[in-house]
Amino acid sequence: MARKKKVPNESPDTLIIKRYGNRRLYNTETQTYVNYQDLIKLVQDGQDIKVVDSTTKEDVTKAVLIQLILEEEKDKKSILPTPFLFQLLRSREESVQDFFTNHLSASFDAYLKTKEEFNNRFRTMLEMASQAPQMWEKLIPGAEVMREILTGKTKDKEEKE
Repeated sequence: MARKKKVPNESPDTLIIKRYGNRRLYNTETQTYVNYQDLIKLVQDGQDIKVVDSTTKEDVTKAVLIQLILEEEKDKKSILPTPFLFQLLRSREESVQDFFTNHLSASFDAYLKTKEEFNNRFRTMLEMASQAPQMWEKLIPGAEVMREILTGKTKDKEEKE
């Protein structure tokens, strides 16, 4: 396993990728060449990466991440709406950069946390509903309909059994 150098503002778990002049990407940890799809998978799995030009040692992470987004767009996985891209290109002001740096990232993090919390609560409610349907029938009007959907049985069928 390759030893990672400590770089300011970089997590010790950040994976270093070297980009060569022929645009080949080299994973310094696994000591193998990777493609854009491999990098997309790493990032989606939560791995932070830093891409460094092999000759100049310049950090080219941002350019490679943009290329990864383009790859996703090519595969019909629309990430950014077209009107937003027009707005982005038309507004090259410092305030826009400030917005992206300080607000957009924090807003997106908050959205992801809220979505995860909602999914967890909804999953918990469904588990509770399937485990104790009689309790829900007493507490929530119309819960018997939900019970029928979850169990596939009506109250009449259960009483006959």
